[in-house]
Amino acid sequence: MRKSFIRFCVAAMLLCSFSLPVQAAGNSDGMDKLVVTQASKQMIHNGTSVLADQPLTATKGVTYVAARSLMKELFGTIVYDAKTKSYALKFGDKELKFTAGKAAYSLNGVAKGNAAGAPYVFKGTLMVPLKTVATNFGITLIAVPKTQNLELTWGTKPSAKFSVSNVNPYAEQTEVYYTNLSYHPRGLKIVDERWENNNTVFEQEGIYTVSHWVQDETGAWSDAYTVTVTVKPPNQPPVAAFTTDKDSYKMGELIQYADQSTDDENRISSRVWTNNAKGFFVAGPQTITLTVTDANGAVGEISKTINIEDETLHSQEEFNLLYTDIGDKFGISGPDVLTFPTINYDIISQTQTLIRANSPETIVEEGIYYEDDVSGNVRFLVHNYNSRSTAVKVYIIATNYNTADANVQIGPMGIGGPNPYVSSVARAVAGNFMTSKLNPKYSNVSVPAGQSKVLLTDYSSKTMRPGDVLSMFADVVMDKQLHIQVVVVDANRDVLSYLPTLKVLDSHDRHIRGTFEDANRIMVVNRTIGDVKSRMILADNIVDTRLSGIDKTTNTPVINSGNYGVMYTLRLNSVQPNTAIVVNPRGGYYAGAFTVNGKVVYATNNSYLLNPNEVGMLYKTGDTTESVTIQFTPASGSSLPINLLFMPMPSTSVTSDTSVVSDANDISNP
Repeated sequence: MRKSFIRFCVAAMLLCSFSLPVQAAGNSDGMDKLVVTQASKQMIHNGTSVLADQPLTATKGVTYVAARSLMKELFGTIVYDAKTKSYALKFGDKELKFTAGKAAYSLNGVAKGNAAGAPYVFKGTLMVPLKTVATNFGITLIAVPKTQNLELTWGTKPSAKFSVSNVNPYAEQTEVYYTNLSYHPRGLKIVDERWENNNTVFEQEGIYTVSHWVQDETGAWSDAYTVTVTVKPPNQPPVAAFTTDKDSYKMGELIQYADQSTDDENRISSRVWTNNAKGFFVAGPQTITLTVTDANGAVGEISKTINIEDETLHSQEEFNLLYTDIGDKFGISGPDVLTFPTINYDIISQTQTLIRANSPETIVEEGIYYEDDVSGNVRFLVHNYNSRSTAVKVYIIATNYNTADANVQIGPMGIGGPNPYVSSVARAVAGNFMTSKLNPKYSNVSVPAGQSKVLLTDYSSKTMRPGDVLSMFADVVMDKQLHIQVVVVDANRDVLSYLPTLKVLDSHDRHIRGTFEDANRIMVVNRTIGDVKSRMILADNIVDTRLSGIDKTTNTPVINSGNYGVMYTLRLNSVQPNTAIVVNPRGGYYAGAFTVNGKVVYATNNSYLLNPNEVGMLYKTGDTTESVTIQFTPASGSSLPINLLFMPMPSTSVTSDTSVVSDANDISNP
């Protein structure tokens, strides 16, 4: 009985004396110390012994440590990302990322090359190269060969850190904000802080050192963290200034403006003119205003009044013909245009197959939007609007049912969109196609026998979001007959694997699809043009008839209303000196592009033609008779027919400005 009682007392004493594991206390000098031993799990942290998950291991001259055990003693964290199969080790404001089996690693998202050795997983434990971790975390590592120990030391004081919203503020004007980013490497609480020069608004210009200290819950203060703020003098508003070449003008006389505005930092961000017409047509005073704004929002404004004399130099029509830049527009009397005599022309048709896949124009379901068997010279016109609630892509797929491989040469191509503005898309696709025809880049796609290939991958890579419009013209040459399909599927699908499940959709709106032949037209005019006002009628289905074709999905005859996709070449062999050539829409609004004597001209540069009461300037001849060649294809989404007008200019005309906008992507939406 006595022996049993003694054994019980000894057991109780041992139980009471057992210490629960706690985090190692920091040293009084503000430094932590961790001692690890080769081939041992034992780690001594500030005099307290703990066991790692795996022994410290030397492999091929590289020492590896159990990552989770090490990070626990550093009071850091380790997180595994199953998606990327990577491990993130975070210590203070530094994060190392490793992948097992790979020596490459990163620090705070920046690739750092290769570690001392590739991390690996042993019995479920990530082993990382100790030297790489210590070096990147700023930990001192000392080897003690006699005892086979490695000693790691690091500071445990809190670390002050902050960011500044603006390190170059203006005195008296700019509000400056400071974001506290301080931390403690052991995760202790920050309980106090001190600042110097952390002004919200600096009253005087100069260079200021902003300093910050923080204190942790043990009473230890951090070192100072400093940021230099250079305060500039108060921002001065820009000075608006302009001149005109004269102070008094006749009606219809050109006014030249010279913007002479300045800013103390040369950072004028916008210039807004009011009433700065190129010319005026009513006698009396006219006040012009220029408002300029700098990058900081400060505004300067100036007005000037000029006098318009009661004497006419040019009528408004003459003035517009003389001074409207190429690619810009001006107003005209639409009914008066119909009184202009028409110019007759001969039409020479050229062999060209056109596939117009424009119905259903509105995408409401996945499917095959058109298909046919074609060969030789083929032009594609595809124009759609996405009405689905999901993003889609449109594909041109060629299937080779021949016994030999086929080759498709990809030639000129123009893409417009995707974006929600049909006029912008129409102008861009026409301009990009005409530009591509001037400088074509050819490539080849091989379609093996019995297989299918996606053609025109630049087009198919475009994702149409709900509400987007996407349009394309493309010329290709096929050396064998291929089965062509225009396919629309949700953007996340693999189109070739999903194709067998799709059906051919019905043509269910007023737009047209079909295959058309002889889709290139040359019109030659040898008579004199420009001696009187005259017009050329295009795509009206009376003078210029429309192409007939077949919807090969139903073998139904169709008419290409508007002749969309037809390439027109107008050869005007005798255009008089001082003749303006303008385009006038007769069916409604028009947004497109033309090539005139080898230069692309938009209708218009910054907008579109609204109705028959507007014209867009395409070209002005000089002081001699000229031959003028104009190429275009009717712009998708625009209304037909159009007229080209030839209008004599006053003999005092200046040399025409033939500058054009040649990149449709730079055109702003109307």
